[in-house]
Amino acid sequence: MEDQLKPHLVTPFPSIPVIWHDPASGYDIPKGKIANIKWRARILAEAEHDPDLRAELFEACRKSILLWINLFVWTFHQFDVKNGVRGASDQADNPFITWQIQDDMLLLFLAMLNGDESARDILVNKARDLGASWSCVAFIHWLWLFRDDAQLLELSRTEPYVDQAGNMKALFQKHDYINQWLPDWMRPPECLPGEKNRTKMHLYNQWNRACIDGESTTKHAASGDRRLVILLDEFAKVEAGREMRSATRDAGLMRIVNSTVAGPGTEYSRWKNSGQIKVFNLPWWEHPDKGRGRYLEQNAVTGAWKIRSPWYDNEEKVRSPKEMAQEIDAEDVESGDLFFTSASIDKHIALFAREPKCRMTVDFRPGIANDAIPDLIRKRTIETVVTQRSERGPLRIWVNLINGRLDQNQAYVVGIDLSKGQGASNTVFSVKCKETRMKVAEWRDANTPPYEAARIAVALALWIGGRTKLPFLKWENNGPGWDFGRYLVRKWFYPFYYRAKRPGGVSEKKTRLYGWQSGRREKEELLREYDRVLAHGGYVNPSRFALEEARQYVYYPDGGIGPACLVEEDISAKKTHGDTVIADALTLDDNDMQGSQRSEIEIPQRSAAWRKKQLELKRRRKKRGPRTFDFRV
Repeated sequence: MEDQLKPHLVTPFPSIPVIWHDPASGYDIPKGKIANIKWRARILAEAEHDPDLRAELFEACRKSILLWINLFVWTFHQFDVKNGVRGASDQADNPFITWQIQDDMLLLFLAMLNGDESARDILVNKARDLGASWSCVAFIHWLWLFRDDAQLLELSRTEPYVDQAGNMKALFQKHDYINQWLPDWMRPPECLPGEKNRTKMHLYNQWNRACIDGESTTKHAASGDRRLVILLDEFAKVEAGREMRSATRDAGLMRIVNSTVAGPGTEYSRWKNSGQIKVFNLPWWEHPDKGRGRYLEQNAVTGAWKIRSPWYDNEEKVRSPKEMAQEIDAEDVESGDLFFTSASIDKHIALFAREPKCRMTVDFRPGIANDAIPDLIRKRTIETVVTQRSERGPLRIWVNLINGRLDQNQAYVVGIDLSKGQGASNTVFSVKCKETRMKVAEWRDANTPPYEAARIAVALALWIGGRTKLPFLKWENNGPGWDFGRYLVRKWFYPFYYRAKRPGGVSEKKTRLYGWQSGRREKEELLREYDRVLAHGGYVNPSRFALEEARQYVYYPDGGIGPACLVEEDISAKKTHGDTVIADALTLDDNDMQGSQRSEIEIPQRSAAWRKKQLELKRRRKKRGPRTFDFRV
């Protein structure tokens, strides 16, 4: 298992051949910088007065994008890495000599575009300075030169990043730069800046009727368009990512999504982790200079492997952990404003996370009406509850059962977070043993509405039982929790539940409000306590799913806290989202479990039972007689 998880690094590195043979064109390409420049100069000089050679070169470049780039394309960059240290480049204009990782990416672009598969989209998960943007632009430019009638589209987050004179970060300035270095016989007519075939965000090839257009990334970008290839540049930073992803689906045969990460919760991050798009990783350690001397380091606690190099070690000294994650490691979660301490979660997963011992379904027997539930609770009628072991059951259990139930000599608390039950997020019941302070069970399902979840909660509570005969329930009362609590307390008279406390005094008195009300301050206090016990002990959580979900918790731009997947959602979606982290955290404060039992079930006013109770109270007062006072005390 360790060998499977350990990254495999090819040695020696970098291994750059002196001469690389291009199988597509048959040309031998020098890979050294000086040798490559001399080779380019010799071929260009020979082709200047040889029409047959020009025709041969044009056809060879049509067959091989790698020959065209390594022979005709130049790049512009300001920095180089030498001896593990970044410094100013000696020369800004450099021949584009591709590395092996870039060759693999460009050939994959071609294979996907020309393949028979319906899924041609590809996402480039890149670190900085790997030449990803230049490679993507070069691929689009090569199609523009050599593919008849190619209609191509490039999108970036603002118009200046698409086309702005003098801004080499802009996509169309890269095209202009490539064209300026091409020989006249390869460059289409009047396509340089200011000429008729090069207008604002438009580049036309009158030889083959191909064109490249540009747009800024709005939610209506590419709407109604039809393109061979669409490049979505720096997609992680666009504001309307979800709408753009949807709008470009039918607009392009192939989409290339190129971006560095910009934190979790972005549409780029969701798309990358969805399994619905081919992902090509372009990591920093494949850079010939940054990766020079690369080595592996294993975390002593988590066992996780990390790739490092002298350059990486130097960068770590001057960058923040968030900056390292975003700009170098290309990690979505770590590049966000994380709430929980990653090291604590990693350690907890390494020490305690494991698969559940069994999975089950739990519910009432068919035919049990809602009107019968108060009596079942009062009598603790476990016989009406049906459980069944199932590999896909929503109830996961991490301890050994005794006679088909949890240990009845222990007391239990259940933290509950409700969703709308429409498939978008889970409703979760987290069961903690008070004595062992361990999470022993977890019920979660995304398709159970609140009123049905209330029935299952009662069935689960009867099955759990324990030393107090019923577990203590604590649920978030916001959003769907209100409907859940109304059934549980006001209709079915469940006796053990959390009651809100009145803050502000030396001692906080319980109010008549049921359920935990989540506000910004209350939520942060609760999650701070959860972060503390994960770091310092006092709670054992074996659920890997729950711990990985905690890893996704971030600060929102408005100061709120929640799962990264809700960063771009509105406030109503955040309120109706259920998750495991809140359910787990709600089990921590179990000090008010004892004494929270109601002495008797609420009796509706003016009912026969209520009148009988009032008569009994009146008789007791008469029996005690008049109250006397001793005023001498």
